[in-house]
Amino acid sequence: MASRHMVLLSCFVFLAALHGIQAVHYAVTNNAGSSAGGVRFTNEIGIPYSRQTLVSATDSLWTVFQQNTPAERKTVQKVSLIIESMDGVAYASNNEIHVSANYI
Repeated sequence: MASRHMVLLSCFVFLAALHGIQAVHYAVTNNAGSSAGGVRFTNEIGIPYSRQTLVSATDSLWTVFQQNTPAERKTVQKVSLIIESMDGVAYASNNEIHVSANYI
């Protein structure tokens, strides 16, 4: 279970590093709600924890890359984490992170 959480956290960090984000809004959506992984996501991880992890990853990356002011950061309006039934583990596209419910 811990390794699966690490995959999820790694995806968050990857997206944040890729975009140097300054997110206005963090959105988390569970599109795999009734699947085993979707239920597990809801029961064991949840939307509030996922959103807070996105915020923490962003703050950590701003510190690591010494982006101390908004002027030093790329402006991004929204970052989305989407849990869904799909092949593969995860991928990032634009400002979205897609994670397979099969690996939660």
